[in-house]
Amino acid sequence: IALSILAILMTGLIKIAANNTRNLQVLENTTLAEQIAHNRLLQLRLTTDKPERDDGWETVAGRRWHWQLQRSVEHALDKQVWRYRVQVFLEGESAAYAELVTQIAIAS
Repeated sequence: IALSILAILMTGLIKIAANNTRNLQVLENTTLAEQIAHNRLLQLRLTTDKPERDDGWETVAGRRWHWQLQRSVEHALDKQVWRYRVQVFLEGESAAYAELVTQIAIAS
């Protein structure tokens, strides 16, 4: 009886450990993707070149990441505002791990 109870408890603990490992990997990938997205938007703000679309690859933590940058124009009061969205994907996956949006006012 004691061995049966122990086997049931061990099975539950193994499932919990497996779920925690999976969740940790998702959190790590999300954190890395958000850092890449922040870096892309910071580079965009620091350069004078403001492309309508851009994309590229980066290797972070031994993984290849693909980022895509896209611009849309919005008008706010008398200023022209460009809205940029960056998405970051892990190589081989179709869903983005991170998506960030920023707005940049363009002096006329």
